[in-house]
Amino acid sequence: MPGSLIDPFGVAELRRRVLDAWTASLARFREDANAEEDYALGGYRDRVVVELAQNAADAAARAGVAGRLRLTLRGGTLEAANTGEPLSAAGVEALSTLRASSKRGDATVGRFGVGFAAAVAVSDEPSICSLTGAVRWSRAAAADLVRQIPGLAGELALRSGHVPVLRLPFAAEGAPPEGFATVVTLPLRDEAAHQLIERLLAETGP
Repeated sequence: MPGSLIDPFGVAELRRRVLDAWTASLARFREDANAEEDYALGGYRDRVVVELAQNAADAAARAGVAGRLRLTLRGGTLEAANTGEPLSAAGVEALSTLRASSKRGDATVGRFGVGFAAAVAVSDEPSICSLTGAVRWSRAAAADLVRQIPGLAGELALRSGHVPVLRLPFAAEGAPPEGFATVVTLPLRDEAAHQLIERLLAETGP
């Protein structure tokens, strides 16, 4: 990514801490990779649309406004635009840990930190653009960083190139559509992912 990109959520520091932890412990890398794989390929794979809706409901509840979610499937990409509280640095950190959520109180549903793992079940390049800034995740970019760490290149090969994508966020550019606070964009990985999203949308009611 260009060095001039604004980093309002401090993702460069998040990546540095994660890469330092993996450098110090191959076991930590395996743990993170296994956790993401379990969530993305396990129980959360069929919950992509539900998780996006829950996140939208939470954002509206935190802002104290009427919630609105617009789901659009076009050209192999799913977009979920919502009203409510925009993304925060704490929210990005929760999204990138798979262990915790920044949500507090009884007015929220779901678990943004864990539930967003559903995104990598269908996309290698998920992104979130909010009124406060933009962030993206990339399987290819994450794998490139991991290959630069002594000892981890072999681990990556053993896992057939699977890397814990969400642990390494990158600064991005973009803004949500007019009238919305945030948009999640999921370029779908393949035809199987496209068919899954079509089915989930067809099964989703108001």
